[in-house]
Amino acid sequence: MNWRRVREALRERGGLSLVEILVGVVILAVALLGLAAAGGVAARQLYWGRQDMHRWVALQQQLETLVAQGYDVVATDSAVVQGYPMRWEVTGTNPKQILLMMQRQNLQGVWVEDTLVTYLADPSPES
Repeated sequence: MNWRRVREALRERGGLSLVEILVGVVILAVALLGLAAAGGVAARQLYWGRQDMHRWVALQQQLETLVAQGYDVVATDSAVVQGYPMRWEVTGTNPKQILLMMQRQNLQGVWVEDTLVTYLADPSPES
């Protein structure tokens, strides 16, 4: 395409018509609405990501607390940690299995349960 001819043709026409301007405005409006919608989705994803991070930090903190209690002391119980209700089950003898569970709502509003599993061995086994 020869740009010199295009420029000369536009100069001869004397500008843009009202229909061309309206089409341009509509295209711009659709593009801006798409960007605004994408911004809303991104903000929601950031919020849920932050919530997930806080929950997993609380779960990890409680798991470390249970392990720090020691083999002889750790037992099945429940508590609220950083505002999140949790429960844990301790089963087995050596090693003990610790199931740490927390219920939450997912993005669709359905209740799900996150579970961490760890094993705790007796530090002084009988030989």
